[in-house]
Amino acid sequence: MKRLGEILLERGAIAVSELHTGLEACHHKGGRLGTQLLKFGFVDEHALLDALSEQLDVPSVPASVLCRAPSALRRMLPLHVARRLQALIFKRNEGRLGVAMTNPRNPAVMEEIISFVGIDVEPHVATEAGILTALSEIESEPEDAESGTRAHAPPVRANGWERLWAAPPLQPSDLLRAEGRSSVQAAPLAAAFPSLAPVAEMGTLAAAEGLDDESFRALLHAAGGRDEIGELLLRRATSVLDRCSLFAVHSGRVVGWMARGAVVVVDDVQSFAISLELPSIFSEVAGADTFCGQVPSSPVNDVLMQVMGEPAPREMAIFPVRVKNRVVAYLLGDVPGASLPEGVQNKLLPAAQKAGIALEILIMKKKILS
Repeated sequence: MKRLGEILLERGAIAVSELHTGLEACHHKGGRLGTQLLKFGFVDEHALLDALSEQLDVPSVPASVLCRAPSALRRMLPLHVARRLQALIFKRNEGRLGVAMTNPRNPAVMEEIISFVGIDVEPHVATEAGILTALSEIESEPEDAESGTRAHAPPVRANGWERLWAAPPLQPSDLLRAEGRSSVQAAPLAAAFPSLAPVAEMGTLAAAEGLDDESFRALLHAAGGRDEIGELLLRRATSVLDRCSLFAVHSGRVVGWMARGAVVVVDDVQSFAISLELPSIFSEVAGADTFCGQVPSSPVNDVLMQVMGEPAPREMAIFPVRVKNRVVAYLLGDVPGASLPEGVQNKLLPAAQKAGIALEILIMKKKILS
């Protein structure tokens, strides 16, 4: 799959310098490349949606259509769920619902939406700004819903992982003090395309809000959802490594889930999706506790190196996250342009194991309460 920036360049929708600025904004502030390009005014919604539709091979829907969608459809997903998933139902057609999403390639998001609406949905891609604007017009739900209590929780099947998703994200008041990462601030700045040279620093790169082991365990104990556990694991990982990503295993595929840290673009990570049957570093690591070293070249591995960002990882640490001996996710991390630090396995292998236990406990709780 081509990356979003490549498609926009090929279409002549943006200039190389504009793409570079958008990528550096992602490196410094996080978020999606498309959202940053819209904020700078480098691309309009129509051009961005055309590129996203080509990249993801799904139809697109503009903000104007979402804002005109019947209120009854927009309310089919609880507001706190729609905001968390960045998804909005906007049409009904022949027994199927059209749903706008920022990441329509994620099968777990699709399954959670279906669990609420009870019928099949047809995914469309929309901009983050378009979805949030349409959601902002919906009257706020009661406080108990916003705090994460669902009036109608989705059923949990025997395979709990396939239905497990997340509670609303942590609030700033929930976060404990993070340990500093001076190496993150010193990480090399580079765009996510080899042909682009680094630009002047756009300000201090915010250090990843890492967690020491004690804080990680405390927050993990209170975690209420899949995404929350994933975010905590990434925060723990970015206290050891500068650039970290999580890839979920779902429905026979490995898909990009979330990312944080230096010179990483969420759009690139979430564009990654491969079958587990294809030979890759994931299949090699599935039967081991960890992998630390150079990733061998192969068609799939080379694509993985691209979505991790530039400079490509010199060495990578990979830790499977298991629930009852089944790999449900992979934690990947590196230090851009450098070798792995000593002791990374001793610090992050226990973190991946604890995250797996937290996910298993969460699944059991949902089964008991369903």
